[in-house]
Amino acid sequence: MKLRILFISLLCVTSLLALAVFDPAAAQDEAPQSWRLLADKTAASHDNQYLEAFGNVVLDRGSDYIRADYARYYQSTKWVFLKGNVDARFQGDFMKAEEAEFDLNTNTGWLKNGRIFMQEPHMYFEGAVLKKTGQDTYEFREATITVCDGDRPAWSIKSSRGDITVDGYAHLWTPRFQILDQPVLAAPYAVIPVKTKRQSGFLLPEIGTSDRLGITYDQPYYQVIDEEQDVTLYSHLMTNKGLMLGAEYRMVPDIHSKGIWKLDYLYDQQTESESLYSDNTDMARENRNRWWARGKFDGYLGEPDWNIKFDLDMVSDQDYLREFSRGYSGFNKSRRDFLQYFGRDIEDSDSNLRINRALLSRNWGDIGFQGLLEYTQNLEYGSNNNLTEKQRAFDPTLQRLPELNLHLYQTQLFDTPLTVEGSSQLASFWREYGTTGSRFDIHPIIGMPMHFEYGSIIPKAGLRSISYFIQRFEGDDDNVDTDKSTQTRFFPDFSTTAYTEFSKIFTINEENSIDKDAQTPTWLKLKHALQPRLEYTYIPYDEQEKYPYFDETDRIDAKNELKYSITNIFTCKTGKWQPSPEEQGQPGLQMDFFEMARLRFEQSYSLREERRNDDTDEYPNRPFSDVLTDLTTRINPWLYLNNKTWFSTYESRITEHEHSLSAYYDELLYASFGLDFLEEIDEYLRQEQERQRIASFGGGIAINNQWSAAFLYRVDWEASTDLEKRLTLRYDHQCFSAETSWSQTDEDSRFEFRVILAQLGSLGR
Repeated sequence: MKLRILFISLLCVTSLLALAVFDPAAAQDEAPQSWRLLADKTAASHDNQYLEAFGNVVLDRGSDYIRADYARYYQSTKWVFLKGNVDARFQGDFMKAEEAEFDLNTNTGWLKNGRIFMQEPHMYFEGAVLKKTGQDTYEFREATITVCDGDRPAWSIKSSRGDITVDGYAHLWTPRFQILDQPVLAAPYAVIPVKTKRQSGFLLPEIGTSDRLGITYDQPYYQVIDEEQDVTLYSHLMTNKGLMLGAEYRMVPDIHSKGIWKLDYLYDQQTESESLYSDNTDMARENRNRWWARGKFDGYLGEPDWNIKFDLDMVSDQDYLREFSRGYSGFNKSRRDFLQYFGRDIEDSDSNLRINRALLSRNWGDIGFQGLLEYTQNLEYGSNNNLTEKQRAFDPTLQRLPELNLHLYQTQLFDTPLTVEGSSQLASFWREYGTTGSRFDIHPIIGMPMHFEYGSIIPKAGLRSISYFIQRFEGDDDNVDTDKSTQTRFFPDFSTTAYTEFSKIFTINEENSIDKDAQTPTWLKLKHALQPRLEYTYIPYDEQEKYPYFDETDRIDAKNELKYSITNIFTCKTGKWQPSPEEQGQPGLQMDFFEMARLRFEQSYSLREERRNDDTDEYPNRPFSDVLTDLTTRINPWLYLNNKTWFSTYESRITEHEHSLSAYYDELLYASFGLDFLEEIDEYLRQEQERQRIASFGGGIAINNQWSAAFLYRVDWEASTDLEKRLTLRYDHQCFSAETSWSQTDEDSRFEFRVILAQLGSLGR
């Protein structure tokens, strides 16, 4: 009987909705736009003005639906009234209410004692009256807003009234911030983002304390200019320093171009009679105007084949970058941004040389061109230091204005077995104090690769010509010939490389022995490859002291050296049964390869050192270099080791270490250890090498699904100095995270606390 009533109801509703819902002009789109009604019972009014449906009422259209115990549909207004267990889905939003009304033509309406879940920003709205005023807009009264799942959310905002725009903002009047339904904070008005697209507005501030800066408050404002540009403004208040103002401009004009430019300025309330940092104790900082300008740009000139890159890094004083390393405008964030978006770094915060570049380049098959302008700011010279011997007029820092490079990549020389390659450089050097002028360097190389069944030999011979065109001689050594403004020198070079490879494959397990229920891959084969390599380099001795000195190209060391190495590579083949997409999910044997270990031994022998006659009483001849052992291994899927060790056959001891050990266990535990060690050695080639020992320990643990902890400890054992200590405790919830950390360096001590609310950002620091 029930099915019969349902069938009759469908015939009736179909005829009514055909007139009520559809525009005759869109008849061809009738199927996808029509609403379908299902119910236990239906009835039409005597004048056919409305249709009533009773029991298990369902209206659906595509992925949208409305369910209720009772529904009344008005034909003339295309309006539907629903009552009892109303459950609806409109355009990705889910709604529940006691009563509701909807305009099926405009998708607007209201809910009484209802709840709306917006899926894309994952946000809930629950209140006495909720109105859908447009396709992406809502209004509400006495509502609670949260992104937390569950009947008692971890945090929520209760508001007397408000409105919301999807991919826009929620405007709230008299909002009260609640934790577990208990009010904590209140305000007369608030705006919160409800969006996945970028929009202008204030970002959450950063608040913190520092021994040097005092109490800090950093408030950013984000402004969208258009689809390709935006700017962020910062006001960073520090009780010990003053107000720092900053701006960050970002641009992406096309797929080939992108740029980030940043500028900060502070009128400092404090000056320093000497630098705060031990490595700059002979430098003063009396300036109050402090600033940092930095930026990077990748693009093209005229057409994408002509690539251009810009790097900007200028700062007011030698202490700025270390003093302001944290926060929105700090050195650490700027460095991360540049590495992430451009893959190019900036100089360390303790470096007194700030590099600025403009590079133009293009490649034509076997030929490449680069044009470079490079300006280096040397913070040891200038008015900030107040040191008479290091004024700007005595700055010897070399500037390249400009440098032109042309490269010929290795290519076959006509139809001969020879190869040709080379490079040339024309550079113009300028500086405040010192010799200035230009240098032309050209270096063609002829090679003859010979490949045999058991290896390859590649000899190469080159001739280098370096010419100088001096504009001004100033401050040179006495040996420099200052009578000639134009000078040229020639010298040859020769090198030979020979290498081969042997390998053997060991079977560990057969493929048919793999357990189909095994959770981890099974080792099948192990390949051991052995790669011996021999390199010989010869550069004759040349009397160079009479030529000007701009950089290391002007003092090329003579070399007569033989370098030999042998590399062991262990590669493992594994197999595992798992569903195969090609076989419609049926189990298939999947093979994988990974490099388990790479072990290299290397040493060199210098024939020049073996024949040296100078200072042999003080420094005996030691032609053999230290033996390098370089090991990189993945012992198992969760343990990694990188190790470099240098052993002196003359000292019979290890002279240098570079160790790094990392361990991971799923997402529950990780640990790391690093050690850099340099032994003190006084010999001819090392020239009183100083002893260094620096170690780092780090790790983290997931205590459970919510709690995790991490630590970092860096120490200079040789100086008995702690470089950095950091301890962090974090709690992660479905809708918020809380993190507290304590850190101490030789420069500052900080205690930070941060709460990150889903959809709202972070608060505290």
